[in-house]
Amino acid sequence: MPPWEPDMVSYRYLAEDASGQRVDGHVEASSVEEARHLLEEKELRILEIIQADSASAPPPPVERLSRDETQELVESVAQLSAAELPLAPAFRAAAEESDSPRLARVFDALATEIERGQTLEEALEHSRSALPKHVTRMVQAAIRTGQLGPALTELVEYYRGAGTLRQSIRDGMTYPLLVFVLATVLLCLIFAGVIGQFGQIFEEFGVELPVLTLALLRFRAFGWVIVPATILVLAILALLVRNSLGRSGWHRLLSSAPVVGPLWHWLALMEWLGLVRVLLRNGMTLLDALRASADGVANANVSRIAEGLADGVARGRSLSQAMATQRQVPATLVPLIHWGEEAGALDDSLELGREMLEDRVRMRAFWLHVALPPLLFIFIGCTIATVVSALFLPLIKLISCLS
Repeated sequence: MPPWEPDMVSYRYLAEDASGQRVDGHVEASSVEEARHLLEEKELRILEIIQADSASAPPPPVERLSRDETQELVESVAQLSAAELPLAPAFRAAAEESDSPRLARVFDALATEIERGQTLEEALEHSRSALPKHVTRMVQAAIRTGQLGPALTELVEYYRGAGTLRQSIRDGMTYPLLVFVLATVLLCLIFAGVIGQFGQIFEEFGVELPVLTLALLRFRAFGWVIVPATILVLAILALLVRNSLGRSGWHRLLSSAPVVGPLWHWLALMEWLGLVRVLLRNGMTLLDALRASADGVANANVSRIAEGLADGVARGRSLSQAMATQRQVPATLVPLIHWGEEAGALDDSLELGREMLEDRVRMRAFWLHVALPPLLFIFIGCTIATVVSALFLPLIKLISCLS
C-alpha cells in the first residue's frame, strides 16, 4: 500500500530576490510552511504568501468609476506599490475607508482576486469594466517594464495637475455667478413687491404712463408665465438637439459656443495630450496610448478626435499627419508634434503642446475672471437704472401735476 501523500496546494507569493527585485508567482506545496521553506531555499525574502483559491471567480464590478474615484484608486495602488505592503489586506482597508460605495466595491473585488492567487495585473483585468481603459492598459505595460510605482506616481501627478487647473477656473467663476444669482433674487423681489405697489398708485391717480413703464408692468403681470415657459422650451430644445447629435456631437456644439466654448475645448485637449504623454512614457505604444486615452477624457468630442487619430496612425500615418486632418486640433500643434517625431522626442513635444494649450487656457480664464465682474455689474446697473426710470418717470409727472 503506497504511503499517504498530502494534497498539494497552489500558493501565490510575493517576494524579493537577492538583488532586492520584487518577484511573484505560484508554488505547489502541501502547506504554507512547506511553501515558505521552498521559497527560502531559492533565497527569496517572502513579503506575502496566500493560498490560491480554485473556486470560480466572483462577478466583476460593472459600475464605472468616476474621474475622482479613479484618481483615488490610482493613488492607493501607487502608495501600496511604493510601500511594498501586502495588497489584499490593504485593499480591504481602503474599501472600509472609502467614502464611495462604488469604489469600495472595486477595492473589495481587487482584494478578493488577489486572495485567490491572482496578480495585480490579473485582478485589474478582472475589474476592467469598472476601470478606465487607460488605467488598466498602463498598469499592464508598467508591470512588464517593472516600473509600476513610478508609472502610477506620474499618472497621479497628471490627475492632480489637471484637477488643480479645473478647480482654479471654477473658483474664478464662483464670484461672478454668485453676484448674478443675488442680483436675480433682488430683481425678483422688486418685481414681486415694489413694482406692484407703484402700479396700483399709477392706476388710482390715472397717470398717463410712458411705454417703458407700461412694458415693465406688463412684464410683471405675465413674466411669471413667460420666463418659466421660455426656460422650459429652451431646455426641451437642448435635450432634443443633444439626443439627435449624440454625446460627442453635443460636446462639439458646446465647444463652438462663444467665449467659454474654446476654453472648455482647449482644456480637454490639454488634458488629453498630458495623458497620451504619460502613457507613452510608461511602456505603451503610440497606437495603444491613443486608443486608451480616448477613454480617459470626459469630453466626448475630444475622445472622438483621439479615436480618429488612432485610426490614422493604424493606417500608417504619423501622428502629425493625422492631426493635420483634424480641424478641431490647433494648427500650431502639428509642426510641434512633427518636430518631436523627427527628433525621436515625441513625449517632449507632447509636453510642449500641453504647456502651450495650458497657457491658452490660463490666459482665457484670466480674461474671463477679470472681464466678467465689471461686465456683470454694468448689466445689473443698466437693469436697475431701467427699472428705476420706468417707475419714477410717471411718479415725477404725478407729483408735478399735484403741485
